[in-house]
Amino acid sequence: LGTGRTATSISAGYDHTCALLDNGAVKCWGLNGYGQLGLDNRTNMGDDSGEMVQLTGINLGTGRTATAIATGGWHTCAVLDNGDTKCWGWNQFGQLGINNTTDMGDNSGEMDSLSSINLGTGRTATVISAGNGHTCAVLDNGNAKCWGRNHYGQLGIDNTTDMGDGSGEMALLTGINLGTGRTAKSISVGTDMTCALLDDASVKCWGLNSYGQLGIGNNTGNNLRIGDDSGEMDQLTGINLGTGRTATAIAAGSSHTCALLDNASVKCWGYNSYGELGIDNTTTIGD
Repeated sequence: LGTGRTATSISAGYDHTCALLDNGAVKCWGLNGYGQLGLDNRTNMGDDSGEMVQLTGINLGTGRTATAIATGGWHTCAVLDNGDTKCWGWNQFGQLGINNTTDMGDNSGEMDSLSSINLGTGRTATVISAGNGHTCAVLDNGNAKCWGRNHYGQLGIDNTTDMGDGSGEMALLTGINLGTGRTAKSISVGTDMTCALLDDASVKCWGLNSYGQLGIGNNTGNNLRIGDDSGEMDQLTGINLGTGRTATAIAAGSSHTCALLDNASVKCWGYNSYGELGIDNTTTIGD
């Protein structure tokens, strides 16, 4: 990680890894076909002798450091020390939140010109999570916003319109309806779904539900996708984690979800063909 450097946080994407260092710098290594390493080129790093020694910290802007990082499929995001958020790498669906579909970080000078994401007037991010084609943040007021790919309603805005891929869209992006009076403490993005840990320690998930990964008890009819039609987010209920149980942390994967509960137990639901739910069988749960 560099002479005398240590890591305070780490995030692994599909084919690349990033670390937040003790001095607030960020370094990424692995596949770099879309500029997800933030090096202004497409050179893979860490696969040949001596490359990690040569790896430089990412240009986050003059004088800027990071407080949080998130790696997605082929893009990366960081919350900066001033509360700004920047994303770079693959941008086909607007997941970088810069109102276009231009990949960033794969050509010379792009990281220096990379703009911060418009999260709303005066708003900053406290939590960031990156998925395959979409990105989500918890804001300083507890609201949550998601942008990028939305073909299954994973942005939680009651439609299937991609956001962040066209001019002015981020300024129009609304906060997610998490329920009356509810705010988000944390958020986790899967491949085509999103989950939020709310201020009352309940969990809500939306987007694709093909394997029951949303934890709503079935995946038929309108419950195959949540958040893609008008009024669905308002009707979305918290997940049944067990009588009296609440969550302290959540994590969304490709097609399954896990929660750390208040009694330090863990529950997972959704796709289970490889035993990823940890229940000693391959039975899908939640559908």
